[in-house]
Amino acid sequence: MTGAETLHDSLELLAAASARAVVRTADVVIECAVVVRQPKRTPAITGTTPDVIRLLEWEQHEGEGPVSEVLSGGHPVAVLQRSGDFRWPRYCNQLQLARLGSVLGVRLAVDQGVGEARNDGTPVRPTSAALAFFAQDSKAFPLQVISEARSFAGLAAKSLQMALDLHTARSTASDLRLALDSRTSINVACGVIMAQNGCSYHEAFSILAKASSHRNIKVRRVAEDILERLPEGPPRAHFGH
Repeated sequence: MTGAETLHDSLELLAAASARAVVRTADVVIECAVVVRQPKRTPAITGTTPDVIRLLEWEQHEGEGPVSEVLSGGHPVAVLQRSGDFRWPRYCNQLQLARLGSVLGVRLAVDQGVGEARNDGTPVRPTSAALAFFAQDSKAFPLQVISEARSFAGLAAKSLQMALDLHTARSTASDLRLALDSRTSINVACGVIMAQNGCSYHEAFSILAKASSHRNIKVRRVAEDILERLPEGPPRAHFGH
C-alpha cells in the first residue's frame, strides 16, 4: 500500500486484499469497499465493484447503514442481514437493488487529526475509516467470519495508517515546494521592479499587490507574468534538487 502513488491507489489495494482475506473464511463470493474520512476533505471511497462503491457513497451521503454505525463510534462492528433487519430500511432497499443480502462493517483504528481545531476554535473530527464486506447470501457473516474480519482489520488499520502518513508527508512536501517556488518568483519579480524603478523591496511588493488586486489574480501570477517577459526567460527554482 505504501508503494502506491495516491491514497486512492492504496485504498484499492486494501479493498482487494480485504476481500481475499475474508473469502477464505466465508467460503462465498465477498466484495469489499473502504472509506476514509479525513478532516476538511471529501471522504475517499473505493471498492472491488462499482455496485459496492455506489452503496458506500449512498450511505456516506445519507448517514444510514452499518458502515455509518461503526464510523460514528457506536460499535466497532455492525452486521446487516437484509431479510428481517429493519434498522436501516432505506439502506436495505439499496441492497436489494444491488442484489446483495448481507453487509459487514468493520471500523479501522487510525489516529490522524486528533486535537486539531478549525479557525473558529471548534474541534475537527479526526480521521476515521472502515471496511465494508458485501455478499449475496443473507447469512454470509456468522461469528467465525466476523472474528476473521476483525482480526484482519487490525492488520489493515496498520497498513492504512502507514499509507495515510506517507501520503500526508508527500502532500506537505508538495505544498512546501509550491510555497518556496511562489516565494522565489515574487522575490525575483520584486528585484526586477526595484531595478526598473529605483525603489525599495517594500515599495516593489506594494506594486505587485496593487496589480494583483486590480487584475483579480494572485500575486504569484503577477510576478510570473513579469518574469516571463524577461529576455532570458523566467528563472527556475531548484528546491529539492
